[in-house]
Amino acid sequence: MRVGYPLNRNSKSIQFSNLKKIGYTPNRSSLSREFSKKKIPGDVVGNIAILKFDRLISLPAKKKFAVGYLHRNKSVTTVLEKVGKFSGRLRTLKTRWLAGLKTREALYRENGCEFRFNVDTCYFSPRLSEERKKIASVVKKSERVLVMFGGVAPFAIVIGKKLRSFKLSDHPPTHPKRREVINQNILGSVISVELGRACLPYALENVKRNKLLGIVKVFQGDVRRVIGPNRKVSGKFDRIVMARPNLENSFLDVAFRVSKHGTIIHYYGFYLEEEIGLLRNLIMDEAKKAGRKIKILGIVKAGDIGTRKWRFRVDIQIE
Repeated sequence: MRVGYPLNRNSKSIQFSNLKKIGYTPNRSSLSREFSKKKIPGDVVGNIAILKFDRLISLPAKKKFAVGYLHRNKSVTTVLEKVGKFSGRLRTLKTRWLAGLKTREALYRENGCEFRFNVDTCYFSPRLSEERKKIASVVKKSERVLVMFGGVAPFAIVIGKKLRSFKLSDHPPTHPKRREVINQNILGSVISVELGRACLPYALENVKRNKLLGIVKVFQGDVRRVIGPNRKVSGKFDRIVMARPNLENSFLDVAFRVSKHGTIIHYYGFYLEEEIGLLRNLIMDEAKKAGRKIKILGIVKAGDIGTRKWRFRVDIQIE
């Protein structure tokens, strides 16, 4: 979601009491109107709005804006300011409270699923909602799916819901074993692995919240130590989702290790449009090192992450 504010770039800081001088009336309704008009960076994640202000805006002015925003948007109960960028291997965020309830816990809904998580300690992108839907739409009934860099399990849960629908379609409401199928504790059809310890309790809660116990299983740890022969997660997978953060290491060697003939890998990388050739070469080189023959089915944009830079999804098939 985009929001906005007036700005005089010749001043060091704009105080709320001086906003009238630049044609801005400091009351709640006008604040809300300006926010919706001007378009500054921001995301609404369930009940929490995370806004990014220009550094020239004073803290009192930001808080006034936040109050106006709450007044306009009844579904939002907390307004935070994004302070800096996502940082570290876990892509954690630093925010400052501005208005509303003093919490960092979001309750977010998408694709018929519900997620709870801490916006500061758990990386979550609502902008990947459509991407999660697209991946789930191509999952087949009998597939065993691995999600690397799983976070609070959004990919795994959206996919798990699709697999659960397959199970229930085989057992209509009149079927005598329908309840047994819903409650059965089978080996997870979807496995999600995440490094961040802070994400684990939320991921487990989200699996239960979406009634996917027995279909989605969650593991915490480094994918290199968790996935592979004689480890927590072993065996081969039909589909692997690598919604990786912006890391130097591709981790494709881990995916190749648990792939088989016909496995589809959805690999995500951050590149400029003119760097697609580099992305393709990286994948082919990694496959060669692992001794795997692959076919690149396609490379598509899965959202922008900055000026001229995109999140690309590469669909790879093991031959």
